Amino acid sequence: MIAKSARMMVQMCVDSGCEVVAIDCFADSDTRQMAKQTYQVPSLAWDDIQATVAAVREVHGLTELVYGSGLETYPETLSGLEKDWRIIGNSAAIFQRVQDKRDFFAQLDSLSIRHPPVVFTKPEDGFDWLLKPWRGEGGLGIRFCNNDELTDGYWQRYIEGRSMSVLFAASRDGVELIGFNEQWTVKSEGGQSFLFAGIASHAKVSRSVQSEIADWLDRLVNDYGLRGLNSMDFMLRAGKCYVLEINARISASAQLYGKSLLLKHLQACQNSRDNSGELSAEPSAYQIVYAQKTVTIPERLIWPSWTADRPNPGSIVATGEPICSIIATGKNSGQVLDNLHRQQRILANLLETGL
Repeated sequence: MIAKSARMMVQMCVDSGCEVVAIDCFADSDTRQMAKQTYQVPSLAWDDIQATVAAVREVHGLTELVYGSGLETYPETLSGLEKDWRIIGNSAAIFQRVQDKRDFFAQLDSLSIRHPPVVFTKPEDGFDWLLKPWRGEGGLGIRFCNNDELTDGYWQRYIEGRSMSVLFAASRDGVELIGFNEQWTVKSEGGQSFLFAGIASHAKVSRSVQSEIADWLDRLVNDYGLRGLNSMDFMLRAGKCYVLEINARISASAQLYGKSLLLKHLQACQNSRDNSGELSAEPSAYQIVYAQKTVTIPERLIWPSWTADRPNPGSIVATGEPICSIIATGKNSGQVLDNLHRQQRILANLLETGL
C-alpha cells in the first residue's frame, strides 16, 4: 500500500483478512499497529520513495501494489512504480489522463456532461472564479481568483450548492454505484480556503440525479477505461449536477461502506463483478480534525475508539495541519452529525488535558 496517508487502506486490508506493508508520509500509530510493517517517507516524489520501495520489494518479496491519495501531485511516481510492480487500480496512463484538466473538460464536453464553466487563461472578470492548481488533492491550493495575482493553474466558475461525491466500482462489465456522499471543507489557518474536512455517506439524492450520474459514469468509464474503486466529485444545485473531477483511486468515502470494499476493488480491477459482499447500510461520516494552534500529542493519551490516523506520542502538529480523524455513525444523517460534533468536543478536551 502506498498513499500520503495509508491508514484507511491498511484498515481495509486487515478487515479483509490480508497482511499489508504500508508506505506513507505519516506512519501514524494505528497504521503501525495494523500493518505488518510501515515505512515513513517525506513525500511521494519518486526520489523520496525509490529506495524504500526497492527495500520493501527485497525484504518482503511483494509484487502487487495498491495506491491511494497523494499521487496526484507526483504523476511520475506511479509511472516509476509500474515498471516493477503490478498495480491494482488504474494504470499510470489512465490516472495521468484523468488529471489532465484540458483533456478532462474537453471529454466532458464531448460526452455532453455538465460542468461549471472552465477557462485556461485568466478571466477578465475575476468575480466568482476559483483558481485551481493543475494537480492537487484534498482541496489544497484552491482559492478565489484575485485579479492582481499571476499564477499557474486553471479557472473554474464558483457554484453555490451541495458539495457531493459518488463512490463507484468500475470494470469492463460496467459501473456499480456504491453510494452518494456529502462533503465539506474548511478555511484553514494556513491560508487554504477549500481544504477537505469531511464526508458523510448515504446522502439523499433524487432518482433523477442518480440516473443522470449513472449515465455519465457509464460514458466516462468507457471513455477512460477506469477500473476498481473511484469517486467523482460534483456540485448539486437546484436539482442539476455539475461535475468537478474524478478521483481515479480509492477515496476517503470507501471506509464508510463496510468491510468488503477492498474485495470489490480487487474484483473490479480483474473485470469481475460480485455483488455478494455486503455493504454497510448505516449512515456514517469521516472528519479530519485540524490543529487550531500548535499541538504536542500527550505521551499517555488514550485515544477513543472512534478516532483514526492517530499521531505518535510526542508528535508536534503545527497550526493548520491534521491532528487525526473522527468516524461517527448513527441512525440517520442528523444523528451522525450530532455525534461528530460531540466527539470533536471530547477530543479537544482530551488533547488539552492529556487525559
